[in-house]
Amino acid sequence: MVFRILAIILCLTSACGQHENVENSNEINSSSSHPNASYFYVYDTTKKIYQYRDIVHGMNEQFHRIYGVEDSEGKHIVVERYSQTGRITEAYNYNLDSLNVLDHMVVNGFGEKEKATIYKNELFPFEKNKVTRYASKFSGFQDSTVILMELYRDFKGTDVKNVISDPIECIKLEEQARYTILNPFTKKETQQEFQSIHYFGKGVGLVEWFDKEKKMHFVLEDIISQEKWIKLISE
Repeated sequence: MVFRILAIILCLTSACGQHENVENSNEINSSSSHPNASYFYVYDTTKKIYQYRDIVHGMNEQFHRIYGVEDSEGKHIVVERYSQTGRITEAYNYNLDSLNVLDHMVVNGFGEKEKATIYKNELFPFEKNKVTRYASKFSGFQDSTVILMELYRDFKGTDVKNVISDPIECIKLEEQARYTILNPFTKKETQQEFQSIHYFGKGVGLVEWFDKEKKMHFVLEDIISQEKWIKLISE
């Protein structure tokens, strides 16, 4: 049971004309009012696949599919997370203007896609020493349990990281994650907490993340087309 909980939590905790966008960073996401929007994913309706590798466990990969959509409510950036086998684990829908989360989809313990209930919707801090809070609830591992996920992120300044061999300015976010598993009938609950560091590169988005104990350490290895990704996971 503990192993299943940890496995799903690790899944949650988380081509390329892209570098041309870095050179024009002053225009990146210019329609967003968020002061750190240039460090977020670039709004683009063409789907791109971010390929990450866990350098602690070299064979472990994770893929994020990033794309922009526009509807009557404005522009959004969708971030879908997939396991190395191509199985989707969760998805976030961000409002481009505020970068707040509008929707959160989770594949729950039963393998079903579920729209999480969002209580707090901030995941991308505005300024240094400002802590944002995100909270959502979704089904647990048994019919009667639910999981409350709380993420606190603190903007710790900027740094330069090598991203796919190029030096890129990044912002450093320190995250405190708390997962509360609750049975509403018995009132029994258990909690697990994790601390991690996330780096977002200018004109790129998420480029690296790792837990404080370095039990896992994912780095951006490549950005590829959806067509190439489909071939890759089909091999």
